Amino acid sequence: MSHLVHSLLVAVGLAATANAFAVTDPRGDFLPSFTGRHLGALDIVSADVAFDAADDTFLLHATTAGPIAGASGAAYVFGFNLGGPTKTPFAAIGEPGVAFTSTVTLQSNGTGAAGATPVATRISGDDIFASVPAALLPTSGVADADAAWSLWSVDTTVAGLARNADFAPDGEIRVSAVPEPAPVALMGAGLGFLLFAARRRAAARA
Repeated sequence: MSHLVHSLLVAVGLAATANAFAVTDPRGDFLPSFTGRHLGALDIVSADVAFDAADDTFLLHATTAGPIAGASGAAYVFGFNLGGPTKTPFAAIGEPGVAFTSTVTLQSNGTGAAGATPVATRISGDDIFASVPAALLPTSGVADADAAWSLWSVDTTVAGLARNADFAPDGEIRVSAVPEPAPVALMGAGLGFLLFAARRRAAARA
C-alpha cells in the first residue's frame, strides 16, 4: 500500500475517533460508597452517545469490563440534560457534576426504557446498545444535537445511593453527531479508488 493511501487511512481513522467522542474510564474504579457486587458487568470502561439527526434518534452505547448478559440486577442509566431544572442527586457520593433532566435505563436482561416507554436494546458480550427516539426525552430550549449526557451503572439488588457502582463520565459530555450518509459514502468510494489504484501500480511493477 502506498504511503499516501496509508496516510489517508490514518487521517480518516483519527477523524472518526474524534467524531465519536467516546469516553473511557479506568477498570476497577468502583465508588467507595458502592456496597453492591463488584462485577465486571458493572465496571464501565467506555461509553458514547450520538445524535442521528436524520432519524431524530439518540444512539447509546456502553462497554463494561465483563459480560453483561446474565449479570442479574445490573443496570445502566444514561442521564440527559436538555435544559430546564436539573436533578443532581449524587453530590453525597462524590459526583456533584452529574446533572440530568431525564434518564434512559438499560437492563442486563436486554430490556430498556425511557421513563415508562420501552426502547430498543441490544447486548453483545461486554457491550450494550440502545436506540432512543428524541421525542421520548423532553427538552426545554436545548436542541437535541446539543444535549449533554452522563452514565452510571447500578446494582439493583442494593437500595439507596450505595447501589451506584461506576460513573463514566464524572460529569456531562455533549452528544456527538452521526455523520451524514452522503459524505461517508463519498469518502469510502474515494478510499476504495485509491486502494485500487495502489494495487494496480504494485501489480505493474511486479
